[in-house]
Amino acid sequence: MSTTPLRRVRRELRRSSVRAALAVCTAAAATGACFAMASPGALAADGDVATSVLADLTVSDVPAAGLSGFNGTFGTAGSPPDGGLDQGDLSDPSGVLDRLTVRGQAVARTDAEPTRNWAQAQASGFTLSLNERDFLSVGSLDAYAECLPAPIGPLALAYARTDSNTIGVLGRQVPTGTTQLEVTGAELGADGVSTATLTVQYDQIEDPAGGGYRPQTSARAGLDVTISGVLRDDDGQVVYDGPLVDVELGHVDVTCESPTSPPVTTPPATTTPPVTVPPTTVPPVTVPPVTDPPVTLPPVTVPPVTVPPVTVPPVTLPPVTVPPTTPPVTQSPTPTPTKPAPSHEPGYGYGD
Repeated sequence: MSTTPLRRVRRELRRSSVRAALAVCTAAAATGACFAMASPGALAADGDVATSVLADLTVSDVPAAGLSGFNGTFGTAGSPPDGGLDQGDLSDPSGVLDRLTVRGQAVARTDAEPTRNWAQAQASGFTLSLNERDFLSVGSLDAYAECLPAPIGPLALAYARTDSNTIGVLGRQVPTGTTQLEVTGAELGADGVSTATLTVQYDQIEDPAGGGYRPQTSARAGLDVTISGVLRDDDGQVVYDGPLVDVELGHVDVTCESPTSPPVTTPPATTTPPVTVPPTTVPPVTVPPVTDPPVTLPPVTVPPVTVPPVTVPPVTLPPVTVPPTTPPVTQSPTPTPTKPAPSHEPGYGYGD
């Protein structure tokens, strides 16, 4: 599905707002707040419920740094309510690819159905070249957002996956958050600059966070890289103080609500409304009886055990010497006195 004229008008309006915001920023010599002004809302004026922009590039007009003003987008898709699948417009009428190299297959697509709205943006990597130098490099990106309306929802999820969550600025690794870099004019390719302090703001957007469904009516994801600088000449005098580059990569936005629907007040993050899931009827499952086949155990033969004979060695007892025994002294028996026998025949009193 190609980009409609209405979407082209929307993108031109968006670019105009960015250019106007950058002009105000340059005049005020401000940084972070200016790019916040340049960021558009999640939904476009034409009422798409799912949008995807693979790359949105803004370069400030800074002659001292050798930069010419530029703004353009590459890889866009959008689906109105129940509009179905949009495979994306990968043409490059604004010339983004003259400055930004997109590696691998570029993907920007959306889909809007009664039961689900989603948006996706993918690429293997990006390199922004300024003044014939690799000013910014970003690894692979996979950004996705999805929203489920009632009765299942509203539920939303979003994620933005990148290589190790780091980017490269003039060959230096920069993590998410705010980082300051001290560079030279030679690194910037700016002849009129001696030294410069760059402020890099790198944000990874995931709303809702965590990569899982949350009870809310919209979702968005992507990467934002904004770089501002304080540029000084050989005498240390400031020749420029303001924004340099704004790069939005893989911005995907979806909503569960139709543009004609009344506004829905999202409860505070600390209060989670109940999620009603329709009951699910599970048909009964009949499990056939399981018959265990008989188990026949093979006979167990115990092999005979042969016990080797045990030979008991002879035991030699030492001779026992019996000490000599003295026989007891035997006393002669004492003779028993006897009466002498009569010397004559007993008389019986008669005489001879």
